[in-house]
Amino acid sequence: MKLKIINKHTCDAGMKVGIIGAGAWGTALAIVAARAGNKAVLWSSEEKTAREINKKHKNDYLPGIVISHEITATTNISDMRGMDIWLITTPTEFFKDVIKKSRSFWKKQPIIICAKGIEPGSGKLLSDVVADIIPGADKFIGVLSGPQYAGEVADGEPTGSTIAGDAKVREASRCALRGLYLEDSNDMTGVQLCGIGKNAVALLLGYLDGQGAGENERALKLTLAWQEIMSFSRPFRVKPETFGMLCGIGDLFLTASSKTSRNYSAGFAMAKKRRISGTVEGIAALKWIIKTARTHKLGLPILSEFAENVVL
Repeated sequence: MKLKIINKHTCDAGMKVGIIGAGAWGTALAIVAARAGNKAVLWSSEEKTAREINKKHKNDYLPGIVISHEITATTNISDMRGMDIWLITTPTEFFKDVIKKSRSFWKKQPIIICAKGIEPGSGKLLSDVVADIIPGADKFIGVLSGPQYAGEVADGEPTGSTIAGDAKVREASRCALRGLYLEDSNDMTGVQLCGIGKNAVALLLGYLDGQGAGENERALKLTLAWQEIMSFSRPFRVKPETFGMLCGIGDLFLTASSKTSRNYSAGFAMAKKRRISGTVEGIAALKWIIKTARTHKLGLPILSEFAENVVL
């Protein structure tokens, strides 16, 4: 049974959607935007990726997906100047540099953060990174987070996210991404902490499976670890209900139960003493959580034991 997406919002036809980051997730969101009748412009830092999208209508980061002719790729960040909304999908390790490159082209468009994690150098939430680099952007920032794999999103499979920000930011996001099920939140900090926390818990769950833990132990530690994430988040004054939303329990369920999850797979590889490849944001997330918890004198026994014995 397909989930019926009901859009009660009035959207202008032909919205110009700028997607900053042409990896799998950025490309999937460009496909969603174009499918909704919008003009999608996809910025890539790589000439090869942009060329393949424009000429061959494919992207190696999202294999097996045919990219619409209506999507344009560019390597000129200045092309984001005329967009009605920005969707930032750049991984956290490059996030700060990309925001710096784009700031002079910001013309008060909504800036929707579609990446999850913390800024590695400063340990800041990504919304704070944007606000620090782009003066006056505070009220224009939103966060999109939920249980989504890029390939399924690109294929049009039912999926949903939490969109956090003020009313105008949420409205613009719905128009840019008609076809996705979006639930509203004004708890931008809580939504980001859910994305950070679920990565750390998924790392733990992958490790447990790699160690051959039983289903009972797996359920026990998943529950206790998520409770620890909720406890850890209280000093940030987040809303408890945020953890029960798509950005919270929804994303946790997907990431901590799927072998295709990068963080789950990395935890599994740790247990098997295999080499970890690619960006694993759960490692940085877990380190940051433990460090911050110590500052606030919070006890996180499950996550601390895992971090100290395996990750740190």
